[in-house]
Amino acid sequence: MSESPAATKDRSAVRSLLRLWPYVRPVRTRLFSAACVAIVASCLGLVIPLVLKWIVDGPVAERDPGGVWLGALVLLLLGFAEALLFGLRRWLVARPLAGVEASMRADLYRHLQRLPVAFHDRWASGQLLSRGTTDLMLLRMFLAFPLTFLLVNATTILVGFVILLGQEWTLGLVLMAPIVPLVILCWVFEARYAVVARQAQDQVGDLTTVVEESVLGIRIIKGFGRHRSQALAFRGLSERLRGTELGKARLLAGIWALITTIPELAIGAALVLGTIQVADGGLSAGTLVAFLSTALALRWPVDSIGFLLAMSQEAATATDRFFEVMDAAEEPEAPAGVSGGVRGSG
Repeated sequence: MSESPAATKDRSAVRSLLRLWPYVRPVRTRLFSAACVAIVASCLGLVIPLVLKWIVDGPVAERDPGGVWLGALVLLLLGFAEALLFGLRRWLVARPLAGVEASMRADLYRHLQRLPVAFHDRWASGQLLSRGTTDLMLLRMFLAFPLTFLLVNATTILVGFVILLGQEWTLGLVLMAPIVPLVILCWVFEARYAVVARQAQDQVGDLTTVVEESVLGIRIIKGFGRHRSQALAFRGLSERLRGTELGKARLLAGIWALITTIPELAIGAALVLGTIQVADGGLSAGTLVAFLSTALALRWPVDSIGFLLAMSQEAATATDRFFEVMDAAEEPEAPAGVSGGVRGSG
């Protein structure tokens, strides 16, 4: 019951994830509040370089120790507030999203009880079990982390580049140069990763089927001496899943290496040009420190794009797998008169 690679490649991840909205709607207030809190916390981190600029161009340049201590206190308060806000974000989403996962699992179980026997004849039990456990866990993780931080990191990058261009627009343009190649790389990666992610999740279901059926029928397997054939089947499926997971790891490692390296080259070029401008007197040392500190603060939002997209693709395939079962037609209920007549004739 696996989706073809072509169908997986053509499907829209956003359209798939939007099907989760009926389950997310009851907790939307806390989810949106957590996103807003995370955005404020992330933007507070961008204020720290501006404080460093004031310290370098002010108290340090004027040899004022009192001003340095004041700046350090402001940095400490900003860091404490940022950590507190991120902790609040986690508290806001932890319990509600666990409830979303439980609600989806209950609906899946209730729906499976109402499906005809012919459906269960077609579907392997491990495929159904993996949809109710691993896939729903992936969806909870997506709602708790990638969904929020795709918005938070995008906002942080936008605000950060506005600050960079405001400090020194020429160096800001140098850092903006990698945007186009990064967008192209992410688009290619998303298309390829979607296919591999679906294959891996389907193979987990096949492996789960072998384990579950072997445990349930252990007496029959031992009685007919089929333990070796079952072990070979399990090993074959495990090796196939291992190969698929290694393929996923190679894709993720490749995109992460490129996303990390390309911005680092841009930061290095900006550092060289900024140092030359400071030496020529066209730029203050504090401005260069603030510029580079802001650029470094944007490293995590940029570096995280790779694995956030990977987790989003896995969540999209998990959503497709969940609704493959939920979209199956339930068995119509027999009329009360028909059931009563059957019992009476007996």
